[in-house]
Amino acid sequence: MFVGDPSEQKLGWPLLRRANSEMSPSHHGRDMSVVQWVMTLPDRSPHSSSQSSSSDENLFDRSISEIEDESLKNYSPSSVLLPKGIEGILNLNSLNCKGFSLEALKSCTGQFSSENLIGKGGSNRVYKGVLPDGKPIAVKVLKSSKEAWKDFAFEVEIISSLKHKNITQLHGICIEDNTLISVYDYFSKGSLEENLHGKNKDGSLLSWEVRFNVAVGIAEALDYLHTETLKPVIHRDIKSSNILLSKELEPQLSDFGLAIWGPTTSSFLTKQDVVGTFGYLAPEYFMYGKVSDKIDVYAFGVVLLELISGREPISSESCKGQESLVAW
Repeated sequence: MFVGDPSEQKLGWPLLRRANSEMSPSHHGRDMSVVQWVMTLPDRSPHSSSQSSSSDENLFDRSISEIEDESLKNYSPSSVLLPKGIEGILNLNSLNCKGFSLEALKSCTGQFSSENLIGKGGSNRVYKGVLPDGKPIAVKVLKSSKEAWKDFAFEVEIISSLKHKNITQLHGICIEDNTLISVYDYFSKGSLEENLHGKNKDGSLLSWEVRFNVAVGIAEALDYLHTETLKPVIHRDIKSSNILLSKELEPQLSDFGLAIWGPTTSSFLTKQDVVGTFGYLAPEYFMYGKVSDKIDVYAFGVVLLELISGREPISSESCKGQESLVAW
């Protein structure tokens, strides 16, 4: 899902996520949800500790075998206060992915070694791994927290329900030892952002034909999300860094960590939390919290401008008043 070397510098400005004020309705008639399963897992953490907690960032910089936020010593999946309706949203028996053991993922990533670290954010690390059959994978490890358990469940529910040639497929998950892991394909060509603006910038790679194919592929992926699924899906973070390129330079829309189910009985939802990346946010969403498939279309329009102009969505080096690609 993530590719390339780790980079602290982002070409957009990600917004911090707050808890969603609205949750999608639960599904009925399912045997057992992932969330229900998570809630039945035993607490693997010690129950007594007077040690003060370290900062989240320092804790996450430890090796995976040491990851355990001190503030979660008394936390277990069963202690999560789940929003109304969440307990029925995922069905273990119908997920189109497999379950990985933590030991297996440690083995294929060299014990989550720093040499295999290919990406990181405030709440996750992404490692390159190789399965026993030689298939390269990207292993996304989330920092465990109460909110992370809920977000992880919603992300898995949405991504596992999708099947499109231009959308990255979830191969599997691991929920073990207070660790939340999702496994995706590894894309050696990197992201569109890297190839347009970053270290992989190469004019010969992104010919006009390739750029056109990228635009068409992502447009088809968005049309699928908005009109061809059982319920519309709103990605909420369409940007060039979330578009990966296969060996054949086919675009793959990735990172559904902010995705939500779209409205079915109204034209838009109103959210208290505004998430996404500056430079790609639709005005009605940024100013009023209005969420519809139109905010994905707006962000895709910014990506089209990037493909055509080669400019970044936000550039501090541009002339005054032209820092934004849209304004330019």
